[in-house]
Amino acid sequence: MENKQSTLVEGEQPKSATEVVADVLAENTKKNQFLQNVGIQAAHPRSKVQNIEVQLEAEKRDNAELREQMAVLSKKVQETEQARIKEQEEMKRKQAEMDAKLALVLSQIRPN
Repeated sequence: MENKQSTLVEGEQPKSATEVVADVLAENTKKNQFLQNVGIQAAHPRSKVQNIEVQLEAEKRDNAELREQMAVLSKKVQETEQARIKEQEEMKRKQAEMDAKLALVLSQIRPN
């Protein structure tokens, strides 16, 4: 029920607790008398097709969000990999400079 209450459809107002309970009862019971007994009339019970459509829309939204997150994470991984490669090249360049300096110092110390 918390998921249903927190799930917002674009352009709609947030559902009240009563509406969420009515939806859950409509989905899970064939003939819902509870709300009528407590004086709350359900707007209209949903059919199984409507329930499936609602679930499908929720899954589509979730999938879109996951694809968006995957795109962001992929970009971060790619940026990190590029930074690692650049750092590796810089280290190789510094190592080559250090080797050249060491060779120069050793050549000056050793008699020919």
